[in-house]
Amino acid sequence: MAKGQKAKEALVAPMGVEPQVVTLTLDALLARSFPIAQVWVLHANENYPPIVAALRRLHAERAFYRHKGFSLRWHFVPIQDGQHYPNDFATEQDVALFLRVLYRTVAQLKRKGFRLHLSIAGGRKVMTAMGMVVAQLLLGEHDHVWHLLSEGKLLQSRAMHSDEPDEVVLVPVPILRWSLLPSTVQEILLWDDPYRAIERQRQLQQQQRWQLLQTFWQKLTPAEREVVESLVRHGEKAEALAKRLNRAAKTVRNQLQSIYAKYRDHFELPPDAKVRERLIADLAPALTLLGKDEPR
Repeated sequence: MAKGQKAKEALVAPMGVEPQVVTLTLDALLARSFPIAQVWVLHANENYPPIVAALRRLHAERAFYRHKGFSLRWHFVPIQDGQHYPNDFATEQDVALFLRVLYRTVAQLKRKGFRLHLSIAGGRKVMTAMGMVVAQLLLGEHDHVWHLLSEGKLLQSRAMHSDEPDEVVLVPVPILRWSLLPSTVQEILLWDDPYRAIERQRQLQQQQRWQLLQTFWQKLTPAEREVVESLVRHGEKAEALAKRLNRAAKTVRNQLQSIYAKYRDHFELPPDAKVRERLIADLAPALTLLGKDEPR
């Protein structure tokens, strides 16, 4: 994007059978002066009567926004894969299809440099959950996830717009992003498969955990490492560990205190945090490999 050029902004709105969720969200974003240029509506089987009616109402709304002076490009994305074109998202296969289509749509827009507004207000709860997965994988610090709160009377009326600003509230949803580095996001954007992206994130997180444990292990003295190995393998108290290691109980207690202090410092925990069980849980899966090459 050229310097000084404003980012293009798009609303991505998965829709159930209530099209007003799309327009109410769009109205609220425009009222906040977000320069929405495109609206992407993801929908289920367009031959299913409730979806037919919802799409008909949304198509009619394009004239409303033109009359209001908004230049919007509308895109309607079928959640479909060949013959698999569900009416609803009630099975694992349906949900996996929804995830793939939503992921591809968002990835496509991000590749084109759009700043995104992802609505998670429409459809089933599982659609909301998949929306958050996509947000965590692909959205950046300048993108937004929104949930819609509206008065019950407005929902019951099925009105496509509200005359009362207080009837509709957009709630920003915080995103706990999985990507560790900008380069990771760029790598993931090359793919159209969310499951591959999730696996890549799992690998990166595993590497990060391993590096943290390796660094902690290197801070221990050889004697402290022997104590940790015995503690993790046997879970015994200081006196039993001392007997097993043929050391004085006072020596082992001091070594344990030093180990716990180093663990708190390394993982930035409070000085009074109890860490014995946490240390055992963290080191047990990696104990045989610590001090060796990183596992592949």
